[in-house]
Amino acid sequence: MNEQITLTVFTDPMMGLSYESQPMLDALKEKYGSRLVIDYRMSVLVRDVSDFMTPEERALPPEIGIPRYNLRLAGIYKGEEPIGNLPMNMEGFHLFDPQHPSSRPLCLAYHAAKLAAPEKAEQFLINLRAATVLQNRPTTHREVILEIVNETGIDEDAFIDHFLHGSAEAALEEDQRFAQRLGTHALPAYLLSYGGHGWILPFIANISEFTLMIDQFVNEGTNRD
Repeated sequence: MNEQITLTVFTDPMMGLSYESQPMLDALKEKYGSRLVIDYRMSVLVRDVSDFMTPEERALPPEIGIPRYNLRLAGIYKGEEPIGNLPMNMEGFHLFDPQHPSSRPLCLAYHAAKLAAPEKAEQFLINLRAATVLQNRPTTHREVILEIVNETGIDEDAFIDHFLHGSAEAALEEDQRFAQRLGTHALPAYLLSYGGHGWILPFIANISEFTLMIDQFVNEGTNRD
């Protein structure tokens, strides 16, 4: 009954739902202690912002259409605020622009941080999320990412080496292959692993429901063994 439980979280640092789920993850860590390992896997939610823009937004010049999309996205974020009761600041939200049309830099940044300082990777992810949806900083910009690297206490040179020279890219590609093999689609999603078995869960923000599912899965795994 003391075997390790792994919760793999498929996410993107820009996601409001992942930001709002942090209290639940913290509660799970408190309940299960060292038995629970959380493994974050990056899924690039926005490969190109035009994929999420309306036909009317795409018909406009990018310097006009993308800000209109940002405004609409801000409304979606605010609608997610009650999920974890964490505040979001959407005033003047400007995550994407014509020169920064993808959330891929945020996903690469997580892996560069994890490679440069594994013990600080989760805090970097938390800081990156907060910078995106609470502090309203354009975290698609490399200079903003580097600000957060320094705020988290990660060596900037080591981070840049992984961010620019292929190792973070390779880790991100492995995450995407893993997600593809599992067939995960909606984000965030979870893979619960115990005793050599796995169970894919949809997004859940309710701690009681999540705990019930973990306990059920662990008990079934113990009985199988």
